[in-house]
Formats: sequence, structure tokens, C-alpha cells
Amino acid sequence: MRGGAQFRDGENHMTRIRGATIVFAALVAAAAFPSAERAECSLENVASPQEIAGGWTMHQDLRIVKQLDSAPYEQGGGGNWFVDRQTTTLPLCSVFDDLGGYSLRSYMLQPVVTKSRVKICQATADGVSVPFVPADAKPRPADTAYEVYLPYDRPYAGSCPPAPTAPDPVPGLR
Repeated sequence: MRGGAQFRDGENHMTRIRGATIVFAALVAAAAFPSAERAECSLENVASPQEIAGGWTMHQDLRIVKQLDSAPYEQGGGGNWFVDRQTTTLPLCSVFDDLGGYSLRSYMLQPVVTKSRVKICQATADGVSVPFVPADAKPRPADTAYEVYLPYDRPYAGSCPPAPTAPDPVPGLR
């Protein structure tokens, strides 16, 4: 047989080495260029210098596509409750031509995952816990009663202190 030993799946030794080399190179590239995750939208990627000079523009929209909250926990004295929040944001790079029309050259970047601690309940002077509403919170708009809207970055709507979570009836099943 020519070309090296064959394995049961029909591949030879060189094919497996090439595959391992490609995987290794990808891992090295990911470690060497971590900033690629936080790439920015760039009009230069999709439009020529003449188009840019002619008025082409780009708008970056950071769309929250997923939020996961941990179980509430008390910290810093009785009545202060928090959750650990993991937010996935999808950067949308919308391109517009010189007439203001949406261009099919628009694109998305890789999702960005961030983690933060969010205060949901605050202790008062008399020892009671009340919902905490940050100054930049956005209440649900009144005109969206029957429309889909982004439920993210809204004030906590639960009770304070939070109700204890029910135990998992079958641990490990999900």
C-alpha cells in the first residue's frame, strides 16, 4: 500500500496529522488574537473609498439577544439582594448607501458575552426590602401592549425579598 498505513475509518496517518495541525493552529490563533471577539463595525470592510466619500454610512446596533440570571442571593446586609447576569449581545453593522437606502452589505459580528452583578432589592432604614430600580432603567413602553418588545434591561418585577426557588424535583435532569 502506498501513502502510509490505513486506519479502520479509511484515513491515513498524514490526514490525521493535517487535521490535528489545523485544530492546533486555530487554537493558537484564538489565543493570540483575543481582541477579535470585540471587533468593531467598519465601513471600510464593505464600501470603497469612493462610496464612503460619496456619503455611505454605517450604524452599529448592539442588540441584546439573551440574558440569563442566577438565583437571587443576599449580600451586604439584610435586604440587599442581587443576581449574577450573563448577557449576550449581537453587534449588527447596518450599512446605508448615499441615498439613505439600506444596503445588503450589512453584516453581524460575533456575539459578545458579558457578566455582571445586578441589584434587584434594596434594604431600607427600617429593615424592609424593596425593589431596586436603577436610574437608567427603561419601563415597558405603554404602546407595546400587543407588540413584541425587548424584555431586557427592565426593572426587576418580582417580590422583595425574592421568593425562595423550589428545589429541583429530579436533580441533574435538564
